[in-house]
Amino acid sequence: MSPYIPIVSNLCGQLLVATPQMSDDRFHRAVIYMCQHDSDSAMGLIINQQMDDVTFDDLVEKLELETMRPTEARPVFLGGPVEPRRGYILHSQDQMMPDSISISEEVGLSLHVDMLQDIAHGLGPLQAKIMLGYTGWSAGQLEAEMRENMWFHLPAMTDLIFTEDCSHMWELSLQLAGVNAGSLSPMAGNA
Repeated sequence: MSPYIPIVSNLCGQLLVATPQMSDDRFHRAVIYMCQHDSDSAMGLIINQQMDDVTFDDLVEKLELETMRPTEARPVFLGGPVEPRRGYILHSQDQMMPDSISISEEVGLSLHVDMLQDIAHGLGPLQAKIMLGYTGWSAGQLEAEMRENMWFHLPAMTDLIFTEDCSHMWELSLQLAGVNAGSLSPMAGNA
């Protein structure tokens, strides 16, 4: 029996975690940082799916960014299946650009190539995660999926958001929510 976790009206700045009931393979064991959520739509970035075929060096080369020194070997993450060629930088707010969006007190979102340029120069924010694509829901879609027990949510922690070792992020998210993965039923339903 899974614990009752109420659905909140605004998940912005929260983590959304897939349960074993998730039927879409693209979101198997996904942990999503929610960037926007209201009655019209929702948008988030998967923070635990590192891409194998794209690296930060690949992006620097493709975008013809200048580098002052060799770029650090940093991963690029698949933020979601929507617009997989569009880039997003989830980052700490110690550096914000004029068009950066404040998601929470600690986390910002940038879409501009200038932020990538700063990161390539070693001048970017202290913490950053580079993503391609995003995850989106239309009005009521996410809430319906949550009622079907496909997701649960919990408060986001910057240490978890920005870790590059994502191999155990799903399990850790379950633990932080006080959920034992073995106790979750793979069957959807409501009591």
